[in-house]
Amino acid sequence: MMEIGMKIYFEKATGNVVVNTGEQVGRLVVETTEDQDFATYKALAERVRDTIGVVKLKYGQFRREFAECNGYRVNPDTEDLEFTYPGEVPAEVLIKRIEMVEGESAKTVQELEQTNKKLVETLERLDQTETQLQEAQLALTENYEELQTAKHEAADAQLALTELYELVLAGQPVAPTDPVEGGEEDNA
Repeated sequence: MMEIGMKIYFEKATGNVVVNTGEQVGRLVVETTEDQDFATYKALAERVRDTIGVVKLKYGQFRREFAECNGYRVNPDTEDLEFTYPGEVPAEVLIKRIEMVEGESAKTVQELEQTNKKLVETLERLDQTETQLQEAQLALTENYEELQTAKHEAADAQLALTELYELVLAGQPVAPTDPVEGGEEDNA
């Protein structure tokens, strides 16, 4: 009894399967040549022969993989079979996802760098504002102290005027005092 393994014809550029001849077993089966396959299978006859590759398998080879997979292709670089299984994401989809994530990651890094730059600028402005605030607070403290001194001087002057007023009202003679700063001195 003759056992013939399958031949998988694929596009050399993409690895997509064009024809799988399937396995054959029996007394009367005969293995075909590639020329016979190109003449027999319409999908092969429609192609330019140089763009098609073939993987020849032994009878029963990858039987379990073919039974469990939901798709397969030929890696055009290595000519190895690549199977996909239910729930599994194909490699090209993963590659696209990785490229998308890498692109988003690069964009995020750039945005973080811009945000960090703005944060540094904001911190510098905050430092400048804090310095200006400290200077303004110091000036306010000095003004407050000057105001308090002026208030005390005004209160002392008010008290002196009140005492003078009371003496004048009581008819008591007023003793001459030292001239007030900025006032005129009487020389009579």
